Amino acid sequence: MSRIRVLIADDDVGIRSALEDVLGADPRFSVVGSVATGGELRTLARAVVPHVVLLDIRMPGGGAEAVRALLEDGLADGRRPLTVIAVSAHTAVANVVAMLRAGAVGYLAKGRLAALPDLVARCADGEVVLAVPGAAEALRQLTRDDLAVARPALR
Repeated sequence: MSRIRVLIADDDVGIRSALEDVLGADPRFSVVGSVATGGELRTLARAVVPHVVLLDIRMPGGGAEAVRALLEDGLADGRRPLTVIAVSAHTAVANVVAMLRAGAVGYLAKGRLAALPDLVARCADGEVVLAVPGAAEALRQLTRDDLAVARPALR
């Protein structure tokens, strides 16, 4: 079984270190790098071709634009496409919706490190994981917005 290659992107060195420690201690993962800015993220992602990127939404050059840029690069190692997971203390519904619309498949609240490896593994296996307080409302908003766009086309 090959290990899930993870790239961590967060401008807080303490958070980066904690994420590296938690995932590095789990045999399912190999942390292949960590960066503090969106520019560094895109460059390193092209070099190491991770399976998963954990992305702080508020770091310089982070957020929805960073997700779109990574996904536009089409990074994949042949076995699985790139999975981007937002990791943030900012869990407002608008943030969750923006990251999902950009292409993230997970949104995890910072501070839940014990559950982190299982949540990341689930995302890497194709699940959408929203481990934030406003997850249900974010899904309702996305559904409402999609229906509003689809209704004129259905007439």
